[in-house]
Amino acid sequence: MTALQPRRLSSVWRHASFSVKFSAVILVAGVVIAVVPLLLAQANTRGQAAERAADKVGIAANLVQGQQESLTAFAGGIARQVAAVGGLADPTALTTMLEQDGAVNQNEDVLAVFTGRSVAATRVGSSVTAADPLLVVIGTAVAGHLHIAADADGQPWLVASAQIPLSSSVAVVARPVTARFVSSVEHNLVTATDTADVSVVRHGRLAVAATVAGMRLRAGAAVSAQISDVLASPAVTVRPFLSGDVAIATASLGGGYTLLVTTPVDAVTAGWQPILLLVSLILVAMLFIVVVVQTSLQRPLRRLDRAVAALGRGDFDVPIPDGAVDELGRLAATFEAMRTRLRATIRATEARAAVATELSAAQPLETALRNVCAELRHSIEADAAIIVVTSSEMSDPFSIANGVEADDLDVLLSGDGPIGQGYRYEAAGALVLGTTPGSGEAQLGLREMCVAPLKVGGHIHGVLAGGNRARSFLPSDVDLIAATAEQVALALERYRFLAVVQRQASIDDLTDLYNHRFLVDYLGQQVALAERLNTPLSMLMLDIDHFKVLNDTHGHQAGDTALAAFAQTLLSTIRRADLAARYGGEEFCVVMSNTSGRDARTVAEKIRVAVAGLRIELPDGTPLGLTVSIGGAAFPEDTDTASELLSLADEALYSAKGGGRNRTCMSAETKQRVAGRRAPMIVAHTPVSKKSEAGASAHDQHRSAQ
Repeated sequence: MTALQPRRLSSVWRHASFSVKFSAVILVAGVVIAVVPLLLAQANTRGQAAERAADKVGIAANLVQGQQESLTAFAGGIARQVAAVGGLADPTALTTMLEQDGAVNQNEDVLAVFTGRSVAATRVGSSVTAADPLLVVIGTAVAGHLHIAADADGQPWLVASAQIPLSSSVAVVARPVTARFVSSVEHNLVTATDTADVSVVRHGRLAVAATVAGMRLRAGAAVSAQISDVLASPAVTVRPFLSGDVAIATASLGGGYTLLVTTPVDAVTAGWQPILLLVSLILVAMLFIVVVVQTSLQRPLRRLDRAVAALGRGDFDVPIPDGAVDELGRLAATFEAMRTRLRATIRATEARAAVATELSAAQPLETALRNVCAELRHSIEADAAIIVVTSSEMSDPFSIANGVEADDLDVLLSGDGPIGQGYRYEAAGALVLGTTPGSGEAQLGLREMCVAPLKVGGHIHGVLAGGNRARSFLPSDVDLIAATAEQVALALERYRFLAVVQRQASIDDLTDLYNHRFLVDYLGQQVALAERLNTPLSMLMLDIDHFKVLNDTHGHQAGDTALAAFAQTLLSTIRRADLAARYGGEEFCVVMSNTSGRDARTVAEKIRVAVAGLRIELPDGTPLGLTVSIGGAAFPEDTDTASELLSLADEALYSAKGGGRNRTCMSAETKQRVAGRRAPMIVAHTPVSKKSEAGASAHDQHRSAQ
């Protein structure tokens, strides 16, 4: 009922005659005449109070700054005195000197000299020892070049320091900011007719006892919410308080402390003159009658003219007002409908271009889809945009969402909600669906969704969806979602095709192992990495024994079967972190990072034994057994280059084959070396730490256990 009243009043006003509007205007004019002067006077008073508060907080900050400068001069005098008498060598004499200097001061100052290893200090009116936590606080402030510090009770201290000439020692003077200190600052600001309260606040609580907005508060008491909200703002504000409005001004003292000044706003009193009020009311009423007549015709026309001019400039974001129920209102409504359609068309065109740019940019697929979601949501002004991609032979399923916090939305593809229905939607375009209670989409807070399948030909890559919590989708929104889905689907198909081509370029078709080309690149990278990290790297070269005899006896199809079976045995024997590749023909390679030559030999023997135990059944039912010869080399034990590592492993392989086959031979075990092969490496002269040796030993034990 309450929500309908403004609409009803608005409708009555639009249909009212000019005479009724004039009468209402006269009534409003009388109220304005009575209230506006009072409001203006109050605003003026508030402004004056704010100016006074700003002036006072500036003066108070200058007074505190003057205290700081005085302390700095005091510390400089102490530093010069200590340097003149050479008192740094005698801590007792130094303490006595500080006590004499502090005796001339009536404040509770702490005087100290920090020599790096020790500290001499005294406190006016009381004692302080070198182990006093207060000295730790002061020393930390001096080291950090801070001018204010907080002790264990939260009390602020002004800190000043001076370097003692011809030494690394520092003379320090620290003065506590007490209630008496704050009162002395306040005394310099206020008069009998211009009052103000000064306090020091840290983290919303008073650092020392003080009066705030007329209320006396103890140290540690929290300030009111009206004041704490403006502590971080440098601007002067006026807030209502218990005793009336108060102007609040702040200035930062550093160290988290804020100087707070509150000034009361004077109450506004006014004596109204009835005759003057009546005359003013008549004059203002007449003026408003003229204004209403003018505005009833000219103002709507001017508004319509400005809005249509904006359309002519290409600015379609300026709404056209159509509040009046007359010819002008109907004309404005027609222009507004045209503006809305044009704006939707332009936004859709811009969105298509932006989506195409994102999908064609050189960036990861998920980044591009995330940017597409953001652009789509902005263009159709939706509450959420979601892309769900199904699994394929090149990637696992994943989802991208903008506007909602959700993961693993791919489970919704098999559900009965809008995303599941969109995934199974066979027609072209997008469809608008409402969420059902209990569905995953409803749990995201969405009421209506527009979904479109990511379809290319007969293959569906997933679903693109927009979601709203309250508003409905426009036809232009549905068209844009459908067009975006086509763009995203083509991008996903292109990504899948490129991924398949890239995989085919690096994988051997027969064995599903990496090919020779990939092996060479990978080996160079691993040697460079091992060289930089000073870690071992080993390589094995494997050759199936008598493979030519197998081909000649049983045919090449049997040879292919043996190669595939050998590759699977090889993969099941090595670690997942190791790389197995087909070098060519019946030769294979294994690259093992973080593996020494000794561990590489252990792995080679595991492979050799596993292959010897392999039994293959040929298509004609003939059983077939295999053996393998293995040669190995290790970095940096045997060589320091990738090409030589491969060559040494190959030489070791030929030694294994020459020694009778079905055996393992490491490069370190062979006696044939090319001249100059054992030239010392640069890293060989670098001492290896015990920690590195221990780490290598632990790795060897773990590798041997495998």
